[in-house]
This record gives sequence, C-alpha cells and structure tokens, in this order.
Amino acid sequence: MMDFNVEPIELREPYDEYHDPEYIPAPCQQGCPLGTDIPSYVGLIWQGNFEAAFEVISAANPFSSICGRVCAKPCEAACRRGESDGSVAIRNLKRFAADQVSGSYRIPAVPVTRSKSVGIIGGGPCGLTAAQDLAEAGYEVHVYEKSENLGGMMTSGIPVFRLPRLLIERDINRLLEHCPGIEAHLNCALGEQVSLRELKERHDAVLLATGLWKDRGAGIPGEEPGLDGLYGIGFLTDTNRGKKLPLSGGVVVVGGGNVAIDVARTALRAGAEEVQLFCLETRTEMPAWKHEIKEALDEGIVINNSWGPKRILNGNGKVTGIEFMRCASVFDAEGCFSPQYDPKTTRTVLAQAVLMAIGLTGENKELEDSGIMVRGRLAADFDTMRTPDPKVFAAGDAAFGPSAVVYAIHQGHRAAHYVKAFLEGQDEPEPYRIAYNTRRIPPAQDPMWERIPREEQACSGLATGLSVFGECELTYDAETARRQAARCLRCDAETGTADYSRRTREHIHAMARIQPGDTKRLRDLLRARLRPRDNPFPPERPGQLDDLVFLPAALTRLVIDPYREHCSTATQIGKTVTLKQPYFFTGFDEAAEDVREALAGALAATGCGYIGSKALVREAGVAGGTRNGHVPWLQIVVDGTNEPDPEADGLIHVIGPKFRPISIERVRRGQLLGVSATAAALPDAIPYALENGLDFVLLDAVHGLERPWAELESIPDLTVMRDAIGILRKLNREEDIALLYFGGLRSGTDVAKVLAVNCNAGIFGVAMGIAMGGAVANGRIIFGNGLSVEERRHAAENWIRGSIQETAIIARCAGKTNVHNLEPEDMRTITLAASEAVGVPLASGRPPRDYF
Repeated sequence: MMDFNVEPIELREPYDEYHDPEYIPAPCQQGCPLGTDIPSYVGLIWQGNFEAAFEVISAANPFSSICGRVCAKPCEAACRRGESDGSVAIRNLKRFAADQVSGSYRIPAVPVTRSKSVGIIGGGPCGLTAAQDLAEAGYEVHVYEKSENLGGMMTSGIPVFRLPRLLIERDINRLLEHCPGIEAHLNCALGEQVSLRELKERHDAVLLATGLWKDRGAGIPGEEPGLDGLYGIGFLTDTNRGKKLPLSGGVVVVGGGNVAIDVARTALRAGAEEVQLFCLETRTEMPAWKHEIKEALDEGIVINNSWGPKRILNGNGKVTGIEFMRCASVFDAEGCFSPQYDPKTTRTVLAQAVLMAIGLTGENKELEDSGIMVRGRLAADFDTMRTPDPKVFAAGDAAFGPSAVVYAIHQGHRAAHYVKAFLEGQDEPEPYRIAYNTRRIPPAQDPMWERIPREEQACSGLATGLSVFGECELTYDAETARRQAARCLRCDAETGTADYSRRTREHIHAMARIQPGDTKRLRDLLRARLRPRDNPFPPERPGQLDDLVFLPAALTRLVIDPYREHCSTATQIGKTVTLKQPYFFTGFDEAAEDVREALAGALAATGCGYIGSKALVREAGVAGGTRNGHVPWLQIVVDGTNEPDPEADGLIHVIGPKFRPISIERVRRGQLLGVSATAAALPDAIPYALENGLDFVLLDAVHGLERPWAELESIPDLTVMRDAIGILRKLNREEDIALLYFGGLRSGTDVAKVLAVNCNAGIFGVAMGIAMGGAVANGRIIFGNGLSVEERRHAAENWIRGSIQETAIIARCAGKTNVHNLEPEDMRTITLAASEAVGVPLASGRPPRDYF
C-alpha cells in the first residue's frame, strides 16, 4: 500500500534553461512539442501535490485535461525507460493530475493593456491557444467560430467515450476566465457571416486557424452525394452532438487512422451489429495508435489490412455494400504515399452503411480567390506562419496538415509569437523557440522504483444501456499514480557532483548512440565537450568528497591482479567489535519503530553497525538483537542528556566543537570507548583519547552527530581527516586508535575515499534514509507509512550490498585485496580547496605533503 504522508515540497519558480548553460531538458521534455516540464509534474504527483502538478502542466498547455486523454504521447516515445521495461506513463499521469483538480483550478485574469486587436478564425485548439497567448500579451482578441461551440474538432471529431465534453468545457472556460479580453463569435463562418476583407478592416492582424472539416472523397464509382448509408466525418460530428443515426446490421469503415478507429467504435455504439474496418496499410503501417487499435479489436471490430476501396455498391438510392481491391504497397521507395493495387484480387462486402474516414480537406471560396488557399490547404510558411497577405497569418491543420491536438497547440503558440512580433513592428523577429523550464523538483524516493512495472489504465470496454457512450478508459487511482510516478528516471536531475554534471551525462548518452563513422556528430560533440564553462570551483567553495578522485591508471591493475576476484571488507574496531563491512549507520533514533526494525534487519544481514543514542531494537533483553543476528551498537552519550547503557557495544562521548576534559569509563568489561570531536577540538581530543586508552575517535565533519540528519545542515569539513592523521603522525601513534568518519557520505565510493585517507570506517546517515523511502523535507528525513517493514529492509539491504561492491571494486582496481589497504597515493584532487583540506595532491602535480 502507498500513501501520501510525505510532506509536499513548495513549488519553486520555473527556471529557464537558457539562463543555465549547464541545464539540458530531459528527453521527454524535448519530445513534447510544448516543452512541458514533465519531470517536475511527475515528481510533484509522487509527492501528492496534485494542484502544483497541474499548474506545471497548464503553464505550457491550456488544454491539459484534454491532452490527458487524447495526446499523441511523443514524450513517451522519447522516454529513456522505454528502452528497458516500458516508458513512464506520462499521459496517464497528466490525466490523473487533471482529474484531481481541473474542476476547481483557476488562473488569475489578465487585463487588456494594448490598443490593437487580433481576429482569429477558428475556435479549435490552435486558434484558442494563440488567442490565450495574445490576450496574455495584452491584446484584445476576437475568435470567430462557425459552429455553436468552441473547441473545433476536439468537440466535434473526438468521440465522447474518449473525451467527455465536461473536460472540454472546463479547459475552455478556464481559458476564457483567465483572458477576459477574448470575445467569441459563435455561428460565424468565414465567407458566410463574415468575410476576410471585413476582418482585416476590424483588426490589426488576422490568424486563420480554420482546421480541416470537409471529407476528402475516394473518387470511386458509386460515391454519390446524398446516398443513403454513405457517411463521412459528419457521422462523428452528429453523434457527438447527440443526433442518432439509423445504423444497424453490418457496417464498413474505410480508413486506417485514429479517426477511422473512432468512427468504427462509435458505429458499434450507435447500433451496428458488426463493424469491419478496411485500410490500405498493413497492421504495422497503420497510423492509428496501437492502444486504440487494441481497444477496437477488444470490442469486436474486425480490421482488414491491405485493401483499398474500388467502388460502392448501391441500389434504390441506398448503400448495399462495397468492393475492395488488394493493396500491394502504400509507399514508394522514397517513403511517399503512392498506393499500388492488384486490381485482379478483389473482395466484395455487403453492408447497410459505409463510413469513409480517409482524410479531410478545407474549402473556402474567398480564400481560394485570394490565393491564400490552394487545393484545400492554406498557403503559409511554417518559419514565419505568414500567408501571401502580409496582414494574415495561418496555422493548424488547414495550413500544415492533420495532426494531433498537442501539435495544434504548439502551432498556436508559434503563430502567436509571430503575430505579436508583427503587431510590435518587428520585420525580422527572433525565431520561435520552445521555452524549456524546470522547477527542479526532487526525485521520488521509492526504494522499489526499479522493479515497478508500467501499468496501463483499466479499460471498461463497450458498455451497454445508458452508459454505451461512457468513457472507455478509467483514470489511475492515487496509489497507482504515485507508483507510476516513482518509475521516472529523472533524466533532468543534476547528480550534485561537480565533475559529472547533467550535461556530461547527456554527452555520454549521445556518444553511446553515435555510429563510429559519423565523424561530423563526433566532432560536434567533442567541440561541445571542449567549450569553456564558468569555473565550478570558485575560491569560496569548500573542498568536497566529490573533488577526490581515484587514479585512472589503477584500472590497469584489475586486469593483471590474480586476486581480483576477492577483496576483504572485514573491519575491526577495537578488540570487541567486528564488522563484515566498514560501515556504520546513524540518524534513526527518532524514526518510527517499523523503520528502525527494517534497518536493524538489513544491518544484521550485511554485518554493519549502528550509532545512536539508543539501540535500533531490543529483543530477548539484548540491545541490537534481531532474528538475523546481532547489530553492533555504539551509543551516543551526551553529558546531562542520557546515561551510558551497559548493553551497548561501545560508548561515544560527544565532546562538541570545543574540547573540555570529561570523565568517561566503560560500564561493562569489553565495551568500546571513544569520543566524537570536530576539527577544532582534535588537537586536544586525540591526545586525551590516547592517554586514556580509548578505542576510537569519531571524526564529526558536520558538527552534529548527536542530532538526527545533521548532514542536511552544513557542508562537511574535510579537514577533520587531515588534522586527525597529522596529529597521530606527529605522535607516531597512527596505529594505536581507530578513526570513524561522519559527514556527507553517499556511496561506497565515498567510503573508499575516507578509507584511503586512513580512516577505519565510514558512517552513513541521510543516504540510507533516502534509500529506505524517506524524503528530504524541512531539513529532515520524512518517512511515509506506505512501505512494509520487509520492503524497507529489502531496500536497505540491497543498497548496502550495492555500496560495498563499489568500495571493494575501487580497492580491487587499485590492486588491493583488502579495502583497508587503500592509500592516499591512489587518489588525486581536482580542486585546490580539496587538496588543502585533505592533503592529497592535485591531479596536475605532486607538491610536498606533510601528513602521508
């Protein structure tokens, strides 16, 4: 079970990628014609912040609810997870977010601030999108729509069982409320109620977004106007308006696109007893979406591929059937539409109705006479959206051919850009570009994200009775939506490392896909990699673990090392605590019991220890006891706060930032004893520890071991390691006491680095909290109750095993058979700050060192 007890993170202002030269949009965002910030809204859905998710979607798409149902999903085609176990269900998640809040979501109204006005012919997705953009810019906009409703083909051409009319009304009403400067003129057709000449006189610019609305005939014998039983796109339009057409018996649909599938499924719901669809294309060539084809087949529609209409049979003014001929090929060698037939192979099908869905065209005498419309299409330049008339622009299906709603919206944005430039007197405007923004929402923290499969929305199929036209697909429930959101790879996210940025990651992906012979792309990529960038290591930036790197030359040792198949990770702290791995974990003192129990099971199974003010679990009177074994526990002791526990395997007395002598002693025989100290306290703390026979010193790089999740409060002070080693070296006592490091460790590689600096073990905190399903919020880790103990334990154990493999492989690559044999000589630093903080030389040279 999943829940939404993770505290939502406040929505951040969009960040334009052009202001950040290191940011590259994720593949899904680049695949979206609108540049929708998909990773952010997917991340917000995982958080349970649905209103914020819908705000992100609506920022680029005024028809968010509609696209949640009928988008062509180019984003999913670009999704990298599609290369493995299926793309993220981006459209389904958009639909989920819209269903949660679209009914109540409103956008503040924008006033008219300019004197000029624009006339737009066509109230479909393209025209209305342009209208919103122009209204937001302050212009008065008049939309002229030939029908009684706005929406264009969204209203008249998409069946209600795929797109409920309520959702169209919501999106359009929200747009009109947001833009009171838009005035709609319904039942106002160009060439009938209003002319282009009149519109040019009324307005300072005119945009044609008329769409395609007239059937393109097949031009075959028997295709006679007014023939009873012969229908075109008017069948869908009439059905969507509630008009019942007399369908019964067998019905034939001609066409292979989404419209043809919609017509066939509508015919079945309108009373046809049997529906057969015939198309030129093979099944793999059909332009209809695969899931639409599947749903049609599931409903009993028979699809016949590679057949073209030859003639329509009729008698007494009524359709009686249709004859087809075999289509040998649809496209020529260049991929152009050029069907070739075998006229000798024919097939006759008896039918009471034939529904033609082979395409649409435009028709308008005034536009044809003026040269703006040629052969049913508007003559427009896509680069400028201009027509032969300097005052008239054109966009949408009528100008550039039939497309999905999302592409019509894109063209609306594009047209508005060039219309605004014209109104502002720009003769050579900047080319239109998609604005890629990011809110930089943190990634989901579901520990099972790799194993969650893609889940499709449930399909209700062909209903009966009053619900025959009810919606055929069902929206995700909240649990499924959050689970699907967790699958996102978050290709937009920065790694947090200075030497492996988002841009570097994208270049690696690109290199993996470039053919060796494609020298031009390889050259361009090399130039991009060599392009100078701002210094990511300014003087004020402190040294970080990421600035420590292992020598690449060490990789060659892996090939010749006869012991490379084995590398010991066993760790001894003092005389009584033995770990299988050089790992301790901390920060879970205030976590819920089920979280602590899960961590205890993982630590027992992997042989790691815990550091905290209390044991993770107590079983059978033994601190740290679990069914998987004992978890070594080092108790944090703060004077005046808690008392030493005799059941603890060791005691850590917190000294704090300033050394002060404290009275410490073991409360039982064999118990380890140590202190926690920051860099400032080390000159006194280490001699004190040696003089009193302590077993270890815990190096606190974040000044707050005793506080849960202290790592979230500050950047680790790496000098704590350098100073500790330097003091022990001067005293010639470096082998006499163990050093444990705490602060900013995130991976097994990080632990390998601190081991190489001569520490004995690393202590994880926040990294494990995230691995177990926690989320960072308000400076702490928040755990929801959506995961079972076993799921959390499994996630923690897998994370530990993966991390220890990292630590071991680093040692093996350096030619070691024991992780504790790693040395400073195996590393270099890439920043001056890190070199000074740790004492490891820069990659570019070997200056003298005082500490190793």
